[in-house]
Amino acid sequence: MRPFFLSLFFIFWGSVSAQNLVLNPSFEQLKPGGLVVACQFMQYSAQFPQNAEIWTSFEGMTPDLLRAAENCPWLPQARSGAYCAGIIHYLPGDDIGQDADYHEWIRGRLSGPLKPGRKYRLECWVREDSSIIRDHLSRVYSPKTPVTAVRAGNLGFYFSVAGGRPSGKPQVNFADPIVTNGAWMRLTTTFVPDQPFQFFHLGNFFDDRFTANDLPGEGHKAVDTKNASAKFTFDRIKRAAYLCIDDVSVTLEPEPDLASRTLEEQLLKERKFTFSAGLLFDTDKADLRPEAGPALDSLAAFLTKHPAVKIGISGHTDDTGSDEYNLDLSGRRAKAVFEHLVAKGIATTQIEWKAFGETRPVADNTTEQGRQKNRRVECILLKIR
Repeated sequence: MRPFFLSLFFIFWGSVSAQNLVLNPSFEQLKPGGLVVACQFMQYSAQFPQNAEIWTSFEGMTPDLLRAAENCPWLPQARSGAYCAGIIHYLPGDDIGQDADYHEWIRGRLSGPLKPGRKYRLECWVREDSSIIRDHLSRVYSPKTPVTAVRAGNLGFYFSVAGGRPSGKPQVNFADPIVTNGAWMRLTTTFVPDQPFQFFHLGNFFDDRFTANDLPGEGHKAVDTKNASAKFTFDRIKRAAYLCIDDVSVTLEPEPDLASRTLEEQLLKERKFTFSAGLLFDTDKADLRPEAGPALDSLAAFLTKHPAVKIGISGHTDDTGSDEYNLDLSGRRAKAVFEHLVAKGIATTQIEWKAFGETRPVADNTTEQGRQKNRRVECILLKIR
């Protein structure tokens, strides 16, 4: 599975009109007998899944199902309805006397599996307020425990086919520090899954040392110095970030017009048409996906309509892996497209294939967006009479 990283993109308006695949997206459905006291945090790891319908978490984590109230100073209202979720997504292990940083994840479920190769719109509403984490940690430790509230990034969505514990990097990650100043703010982006995911996990999946935050370097050094001299864990300064989360949404984007007419126009006018590798192949595979058939059939229809045309099929990868592996993978993929067209009755005199591996990137390989663009199969118009 290749991670898919995105920088933070804020949108303050609008709503999603397409069907939301997230079950219980605003946390309003409680399990039978569920009881959530307004303005209170969950104390035990079992409380969140015992109260929230569909949503679950993991042992050792205590995410919160929060009930808003007018007399609650740090959560007067949810984004919609009466409830929202809350997670600690930044708390260095050194500050709490542990080897690992403390992060909380919540797991949601979709009404059906995602379609590999299709584009989806993902969004959620978040809210941060320094008073929330201070109040929270004062109850966990003591009112005298020093807390330095920070605004941190790396809010990630880790999608999986099954619902097991995450074991890698998230496919979608809002990397920049999330700053809302007590207001609800929408985070949104698009992504293309490479597997039929039906579960997702929400939280910070990176070490805090790799998590962007708004505390200056001098501030971190000062905290580290003071914590090194603290006798007890309770006396250590806790650098922590907390997010309220509401209205989580995953919707299918309208399918772009990839009919043969569009393919024909691009080939005749631009002399090139590009297929995303995620549409044609599973990750690190060269066997055509069933979904690849209609797209490649459009190319076959074009070649049948223009028998004097000759095209070159070139396979390309990103720079993940060795040069030799990428060259071989790109070649097998280009050949798979070639063989599909031949099987559709296209003469071999009209098509040829070639492998380029990672040697001809069209985007920056340091970002997942760029790597995704580089993983492609290009059809180049070589000759037309």
